[in-house]
Amino acid sequence: MSKSKDKDFFEKAKNRAERFLKIEKVYLNSKFYSLTINYLQNQKYLKFTSIDKLLKNSFISDYPLGYVMINEKNNIVGFMGTIYSRRNFNNKEYIYCNIHSWVVDESYRINSFLLLMPLINQKITLTAFTPVNSLVGLLEKFNFKKIKMKYKIVCSFSFFILKNNDYIIEKDSDIIKKKINQADLKIYENYYKLPYEKFIITNKIDNSKYIFVIALKVKKKGLNVLNLFYISDNEEFKKNWGKFKFIILKEFKVNFFSQYFFYDAYSALPDNIFLSKTKEKYVCIKNALKNVNLDILYSDLIE
Repeated sequence: MSKSKDKDFFEKAKNRAERFLKIEKVYLNSKFYSLTINYLQNQKYLKFTSIDKLLKNSFISDYPLGYVMINEKNNIVGFMGTIYSRRNFNNKEYIYCNIHSWVVDESYRINSFLLLMPLINQKITLTAFTPVNSLVGLLEKFNFKKIKMKYKIVCSFSFFILKNNDYIIEKDSDIIKKKINQADLKIYENYYKLPYEKFIITNKIDNSKYIFVIALKVKKKGLNVLNLFYISDNEEFKKNWGKFKFIILKEFKVNFFSQYFFYDAYSALPDNIFLSKTKEKYVCIKNALKNVNLDILYSDLIE
């Protein structure tokens, strides 16, 4: 089916569906919020605890944390979560929206596309990093592009202590906020109250430079893993990996590190680590900015 035929098909389907279905925005503490929570607690498709954790990742209060589908009896029959964020590149602000937790009652799934309608014509970057296979085709019909994402995990055991390590980890909030630039400060403030590790790596001799990191310590198959979600300078981190890993291992008591990245040039983990594994998956993105590195900040992959 061509794009023009797709557009005509969905326009006709939309007109038919809107005779008995409507889409409403859900804001924190709005009239639909408690109804939405009740619906999500009682649906059987996704674990509510996982969805609830993502609903707390709301970064712009004047944008909805999701959309609900309402039937002719005013009952909620579907939900699609959204994580909106403001990103700054080259002194210009852009709006991003990450789609997650798409839940629709079986008898209404033919109209799942309605939940997308408030978003597709907005001039914002849309991401879907965890779509089920059945949704990928639908997203492509709305001009989302499939892009390959990589997930790398490495093992780094330390059997000796590195002497004369010039780098330290700083976790004190006041020190971090004084040190980092405005762009990183905005990210830090957005994640300040969320349960992630936030720290900077600085040089004892030249403390004018830093690398800002957001990470999460998790257990996978009984092993402690530090997921590196944001690194302000991937290239510098990789170049100094031999020194950084010692202070990180000591601070967080881990032996495994992982990172999501889209292009090898933006991987912060070295390529020559013997005990490492890289997996690939496809994600969907619409209106990706040119010459801007994609990352997973403000998304459902940070959990």
